[in-house]
Order: sequence, then structure tokens, then C-alpha cells
Amino acid sequence: MTYTMDWSGLLPELMELILDRLTHISDHLHFASVCSFWKSVTINYCYHRRHLPRRLPLLMLPGNDNTETRNFLSLSSGKCYGFHIPEIHQKWCGGSTQGWLITVDESTEEIQLFNPVSRDCIRLPSLPTFYLLPDFIEDSHPSDYISKAVLSTNPCRTSDYVLLAIVGHDEKLAYYKSGADKWIDMRTRWNLFEDVIYYKGLFYAICYHGVVLSYDFSSEPPIETLITGGPPEGRTCNRYYLVESLGELLLVLRHFNERTPDKTVRFQVRKLDERKREWIQMKCIGNRILFLGNGCSMSIAAQDFPECKGNSIYFNDDYCYRFLETPFRYRDIGVFNFENDSVDSFYDDSLTIWTTPSYWITPLYPCIFDT
Repeated sequence: MTYTMDWSGLLPELMELILDRLTHISDHLHFASVCSFWKSVTINYCYHRRHLPRRLPLLMLPGNDNTETRNFLSLSSGKCYGFHIPEIHQKWCGGSTQGWLITVDESTEEIQLFNPVSRDCIRLPSLPTFYLLPDFIEDSHPSDYISKAVLSTNPCRTSDYVLLAIVGHDEKLAYYKSGADKWIDMRTRWNLFEDVIYYKGLFYAICYHGVVLSYDFSSEPPIETLITGGPPEGRTCNRYYLVESLGELLLVLRHFNERTPDKTVRFQVRKLDERKREWIQMKCIGNRILFLGNGCSMSIAAQDFPECKGNSIYFNDDYCYRFLETPFRYRDIGVFNFENDSVDSFYDDSLTIWTTPSYWITPLYPCIFDT
């Protein structure tokens, strides 16, 4: 006789004992995906355990058109975990923010926020076609619409939030306020934005020329303030990033090898002096670890994660190779160490052809963790 196990019949107390012994995000995600009852127990477990330590982010690897499974690399275990996520199959991912993914349907150009833990989905208005150049309208790609997006707060905690995004071929700023029926173009003379961040109640954005601006959404239209102008020496790096670390705003400069395009060789870090509104060069980042990418960037304490290297930057390749005529195998993923000024690899998948970026993501249980 064959018996079928009723997984929903386990006692919640027993399941919580099991959860006490699961330390990786990937384990919690697998646990919560068994059935709806297990997911509710997992969420309730985290509601009453706010002391849970912050987790290492997972690296969400590019998808495959032939499967609805997405692979996530765990730095804690050094392994890849596959999760069945049909909701984002064949959709362009414009990054991750506060545990949510922002996706664009490649056929309908529908935009949505998707939480891979709760499976909640928030449908957003489509972006107007004026963000694209006329030549790109008929043959547009989702990356022409959204290349980066940041939430002011987690939609699981409140229905009042703002989503600021870098959009269009000219990489302008547009924002969506919860409950609105359209995106609004940011009124600014600047474009070619490279990164945005929500920091101390304001949005900050940096453009190609190194100009940093803040946006206060307590009024409408938002108030734009110039924080710093471009560097006097001009642009000397290949990529800018904004990261919050220990309550301070950092500017990270990414440098490529001059002979090998898109191969990272070093980073520089500067700290914002908010009173003088100027950047101060940092020789190292001490016991911190930075995670950089177009999805989300973050800072964590090295002593909490001995499996990672302190005074280092873990970076992923956040570029799109859809314009290349031949398959592209090389990926610019690695870890930069300030102590010896070196770059090492933490993931080798040189045999796989990727045509979309990878993203750091820290899955958040609804209304649970602070970011």
C-alpha cells in the first residue's frame, strides 16, 4: 500500500524547530515553497524573530528560455540553487530592490514588481514610448525601458511608496507613486543616469558626468538639489555606484582593463562629507563587504560572514550583450580585495552563454526584515 504524506499536517511548533536550524536564505526559500501552509508558517516564524541576522545576498543568474527555473548562487554554501519561478519566465529583469524584482514582459512590455518569496505581484503602468528613440520603437528591448529601479520602502509594509527608475535609451529618471495610473517624468536637465539609491529619506542619483542629485518626494513635484558637481578631473572610471554603509553615502568607481573591454581591474571608494558636500577618498573599507551591481548594492559587516572576504567588493556583470552579433561567454564577475589590490573569481561559468545581466537579491519575507 502506498501512503501519501500530508505535508500540511505537520505541527507548526515542529516546523519552527526545523527553521531554527536553517541558516541560508536558499533553505528558507525551499522550505516556504513546499506548500501554502509551509509558506505561512515560515512568514509567521520570521514575524516573531526580528533578531534574525541579516543574510548574504544571493546572485540571481540569467534565465534560460527553455525552463521556468532560475538559479541562485549562494556565497554561504558556494552552491547554486534552482527555484521554479514561472512568474518571471521570459521577462526582462530591471533589477532588485528591497527583495522585489522589477520585470518587463518582452512581448507586452507590461511592468510589474514581483516578490519571489511571497509570490506577490504588483502590476505597474507601462512606460510611454517617448522614452525610446524613434528608431528603437519597433525593435525595442525591455532594457531600453528600465535599467535600474529603487523603492522608497517595502510595499509589504505600506501602501504608500515611490519607485524611482532609470528609464529609456537616454537613461532619464521617471517615478511611479503607489496607486497612480502612470509614470511621471522627472523634471531635470540631466540624463545618462548610472545609479540611484534611497538614503536617509531622499532619493540620490548620479549621472554619467559624476553629478550627484537628491530628490525630496515630500512635495509634488519632487524637489531636486545638487549635492556635488562632477569631479574636476572629469570622468576617470567606467562605472559609478552609490552605496550606503554604516549610515554614510559612498561613491564607488569601477575601472576596466584598458586592453580588455568590460574586464574589471580595480575600484575606488569615496565617502560623502554631507556638510561640505564633497567626496573624501578612502584607502580601504575596513571590516566591511560591499556588494555592487545594477540590481542592488549593499554593505555588510565582514565579521558576521566569515565565508566572505572583508575589506572587499563583490561585483557582478550588470551589462547587457544583446547588441553583440556573436555569442558572448565571458562574464565580469569577481571579488576585489583592497589589501592587495587584486581581483579574484568567486564563480566560474565560462561555458554558459549569457545575454542578460545577473543581479544581487536579498529576499525579504513580507514586512519582516529591515534593509
